[in-house]
This record gives sequence, structure tokens and C-alpha cells, in this order.
Amino acid sequence: MRKFVLTCSLFLAVMVLFELLSFGLAVNSAVGASPEGLTVYGEPTLQEWFDEHGYAINVTMDETGIEVFEAGYYRISLLAEIAFYAPMNNLSWYLVSDGQLNLLFLGENTVNDTTYFLAEENFGLCLGSPEGYFCTEAWRNEDGKDHALVFVNPKASGYIIAWEDLWSLGDADFQDFVLAALTPVHVCVRYYPRTLNLKSRGKWITAIVRVPKEYNVSDVDVSSVLLNGTVPADQRHYVICKCLNLIILKFNRTAVIEFNKSFFE
Repeated sequence: MRKFVLTCSLFLAVMVLFELLSFGLAVNSAVGASPEGLTVYGEPTLQEWFDEHGYAINVTMDETGIEVFEAGYYRISLLAEIAFYAPMNNLSWYLVSDGQLNLLFLGENTVNDTTYFLAEENFGLCLGSPEGYFCTEAWRNEDGKDHALVFVNPKASGYIIAWEDLWSLGDADFQDFVLAALTPVHVCVRYYPRTLNLKSRGKWITAIVRVPKEYNVSDVDVSSVLLNGTVPADQRHYVICKCLNLIILKFNRTAVIEFNKSFFE
């Protein structure tokens, strides 16, 4: 049965992506038995990995069955990638309404690699490997198998997702790609003008974005900021205010009107 994660949904949204962190891990996979069973060549089982890293999770009992997540602005951090296919794997998110993949991670990644994305509708996640694309929604998988186990993260708000990247579940060890999908990052946004006057000759729409205090506003990648997920912020006209953790952005007024012209007709 499909379950939904309840989070906050957004209407007008600005997507702010932060710089990736890099530290270092690459471990080849071996033949395994099950998430809680034994593996060979020294590779930990999923249960062993949770135990060794201090996660109070029982692999057999605590899987949530969640397949679809609700709209929001999310942070995803890689906890481990223990897979022979690590250099070839990729991770994407997709809207449930269209299934179109939006790339998050590509190739071999490292522990604590982090990225952010905004989903304006309910969404799922999809792991791509040389053996196929495997979504959190099992019905989308060509082999008909559930390749993603979702657990409540006992260390932080959000969830941990453990993946199996082999066709028909292969060795069924579910520790090929482990990541944390956290609850939305709440970015406060104010727009000026609040209402568009189509007869005005103004050139810009200004957005003032307040970044949560635990994040560094200087890490904002302006090229990734989109209004309504479509209109990019102008990379020549922006101001970063470190003392208030604010960034002031400008969007082309004509582009915004063209994108939303059906609302004004």
C-alpha cells in the first residue's frame, strides 16, 4: 500500500541549491544474502551498517513502506555507497504526475555528498544502474520488485532510504546506495512587487530570500535559483547579506509574465 510523507507544500517557490561537500568513500560490493543476513568479502549487511554507525533501526521491523513523498524543498545527503556499480549508478527525483527524472547524483559519490531540490508536487526517487531504473514506487519498476527500503531517521527529522541496484533484487542486500532524505528546508521568500501590473514598464521582480541560520548564505548557487521552478534568477544582479543571512535576487519581469500569462488573460 502506498503511503505518503506529510510535509509542507509550497505555492510560489524558489529553489536554492548549495555547494556539494566531498570527503571520500568507495567500497566494492560482493554477493550477499539479505538486509539483515551475512555477506562475504567483509562487506557489511544493511543491519550491520546501521549498528556500526549508531542508527537505532531494525531492518526487519522498521521499514515504513513509504513510496511517495509530498511536495517540498528537500536536502539529500549520501551516507554510504557500497556497490560494484557505484561508478555507473545515478540517483534522480521525479514528479509522480509525469515520471520525468531530474538528476541528483551521478557516478561514484562520496560520504556526505549533499544536494537540494524542490518538488512542487508529490514525488518519488529513482536509482539508475546498468541493470535498470528502480523507483521508490515499486509499480514503476520493470522487474516488479521493491528496490527501496525507507526508514525513519532516528538521528534527524526525515528518512533514510536503502537501495538494491540489481535486477530482480539480485543479492537483496539493500546497501548499494544509502541516503538520507530529510524534511523540507524552509526558505522564507518575499516578492516585490506583490502584484504584477501588466501596464507597468518595470524590468524586474525582486525576491528577498532568508536562508535558515544553520546554512551559509554564501553557499547559495545563484545559477540554480528558479522562480516557479522555471524562470532563472539574473546572475548579474544579486546581493548577498551575510549578517542577516539574506540574498536579494532579481527575475526578468517579462519572462515571469510570459510563463504565467494564462493566469492574467
